[in-house]
Amino acid sequence: MITNYTITVRAFPLKVHDHSTGEDRDELLVLTRAQLQAAQLVGQSSTELIERLCDRAGLTVLGVGKPQKRDIALDLGELYRAHTVHLRGKREKAGE
Repeated sequence: MITNYTITVRAFPLKVHDHSTGEDRDELLVLTRAQLQAAQLVGQSSTELIERLCDRAGLTVLGVGKPQKRDIALDLGELYRAHTVHLRGKREKAGE
């Protein structure tokens, strides 16, 4: 049986300053529609949400580009199988 799930996301190109390395770099932050809607419910703009998330990661936002909207279709069965293989590999490695 095929079980698909579609997630609507927005990918924001960012220019950030990494405090751990002291370097400026380009990043791509992908947010779901649900994350953006939750921020709006509490009166927070997408830019404020991005700044808060980056701040938690030790980054300062220098610039936010225009987001690209995408619908991502996921095969939940395939994801589950891949995750199971991944976990099995982690357990085997930990047992070494």
